[in-house]
Amino acid sequence: MFIQTATTPNEDALQFIPGVPVLGDASNSGSRRTVEYTSPREGLKSPLATRLFAIEGVKGVMYGADFVTVRKESDYPWQLMKPDIYAAIMDHFSSGRALVREDEDGKAGAEGDSMNVAEHDSDIVAEIKELLESRVRPSIQEDGGDLDFVSFNEGTGVVKIRLRGACRGCSSSTVTLKHGVEGMLSYYIPEVTGVEDVGDELENQAKKEFEKLEAQLANK
Repeated sequence: MFIQTATTPNEDALQFIPGVPVLGDASNSGSRRTVEYTSPREGLKSPLATRLFAIEGVKGVMYGADFVTVRKESDYPWQLMKPDIYAAIMDHFSSGRALVREDEDGKAGAEGDSMNVAEHDSDIVAEIKELLESRVRPSIQEDGGDLDFVSFNEGTGVVKIRLRGACRGCSSSTVTLKHGVEGMLSYYIPEVTGVEDVGDELENQAKKEFEKLEAQLANK
C-alpha cells in the first residue's frame, strides 16, 4: 500500500490518502459525509482512531471518502510523527477490520450528516444546506476539512456552522467564512446576513458537561 500525503491550509493538519476507500458508505454512494474524533475517548469508537491517538502529539482524526485527516499539537514535528501514522493506517487497511465499531444495534457508530434536509427544515434552511453541500463542502474537503450545519436564526439572519478536520484552528478559516461561505450564501439567499463558526463553543460546552459528570461520579 502506498500512502500519499497532502498539505492543508492548517500547518498542524495533514491529509493521508491510502489509495483505498476510507469511509466505505461515503465512497460507494458519492456522499460527502465525514466522521471526526476530537479526543482519545471519542476515538474509542474506531480501531484506527484509537491507534492514531496513541501516537504522541495527535489531537484529532477525521475520515472522508478516501482520506484520513490527522491534526497534531503545534509543538510536535511531523517528521517524527509521520512514520507511526503511516504504520497505523497501513496496518489497519491491511487487516480488513471495520473502520468504525458497531453499536449494540449492529449499526456503525457514526453520526448522521448535518447537511441532510429534515422534514421540519424551513425552505431557507433547505436552501442553505443545499448550497453548503454543493458549493462549499467539496473545496473544504479537498483541503482535509469539513463543516457541519448547526442552525439558522431567521430573526438575525445568522447561520451557525461548525468547522471540522483541518479547518479547526486554521488561521485562514476566518477568511474562508467571511469571503467564501458568508459571501456566497448572502448572494444567493438575501435573508442570510452572517456566518459564525461555533465549533469551539460547542466543544467547550461538551467538555464542561463531561467534567461535571466526572465530578458527580467521583463524589459518590
